[in-house]
Amino acid sequence: MWPASALELTRVVAVVNNEPITSTELNQYLVRAQNQVAKQGLQISESDLRQQVLEQMILEKLQLQVAKRMGISVDDAAVSRAIEDIAQRNALTLDTLEQALAADGISFDQFREQIRREMTIARLREREMEGRVTVSDTEVDHFLANNPDLMRRIEAEAGNVIQTRVRHILIRTNQATNDESARARLLALRERILNGADFAELARANSDDGSAFKGGDLGWINPGDTVPAFEEAMNRLEPGEISQPVKTPFGWHLIQVLERRPLTASEDYRRNYARQILRRQKLEQAYNAWLQTIRAEAFVEIRRDALEGT
Repeated sequence: MWPASALELTRVVAVVNNEPITSTELNQYLVRAQNQVAKQGLQISESDLRQQVLEQMILEKLQLQVAKRMGISVDDAAVSRAIEDIAQRNALTLDTLEQALAADGISFDQFREQIRREMTIARLREREMEGRVTVSDTEVDHFLANNPDLMRRIEAEAGNVIQTRVRHILIRTNQATNDESARARLLALRERILNGADFAELARANSDDGSAFKGGDLGWINPGDTVPAFEEAMNRLEPGEISQPVKTPFGWHLIQVLERRPLTASEDYRRNYARQILRRQKLEQAYNAWLQTIRAEAFVEIRRDALEGT
């Protein structure tokens, strides 16, 4: 006979495209959800919370399955950097972070895998939503006309914003080009640029981005316009400086900052800001619709006793 603990480990509460979710996994997620609910002072029954958590786990597993099919993954070094950033933002050392997690009933290994899953899904989202959403000038006009107070506040803050003019060379990864070969190609291109080759010419000949025909020029970039990994690398550069290869959900980049300037409260800025808000809203709606689609198309079996406490 198996001991009760072993039976609990192997008890399946749901199946998602032939991948199981066990009661142990569900309970681990439930502990985190209960801690969040308690911190927020919310009132929700355990059965309702358990149902919500299980549905979140099903959607997470579906997204990770899609990411796996697309070859999207996050290596250990990237996870470690993300955890270090989390600790720094919360004024913690890695040791005190681990202690805080333990107090919430979460092991450090569980936390690492949670961060890996979140980063993988974030990269999937960037890949899936690329090019799906557009915002028309008419939509921008309507937003500006109906949000005057918000735009006045934004205008007052505009003087504190720094714009960056930047260009890049992008090498996308695929079945023929893995991370190592993409990075090696960019290192070779970087060496040629440092030895006098023209960045723009190399971008036109090598970049996998739509900006290639403009020599890789992305124009003036505002904070938040690009994905975090790109923005962080860009912000570390002085004008004229060229980055080491930088990985983002889109592939590998060489980045060169051309110049920087303070942003004034211009009409262009107001329109760009409004366009960003509308784009984020549309992306959220598009991604939720995509999630509903993959959920509807998947085989999902929830066992009869899945939502009972254990």
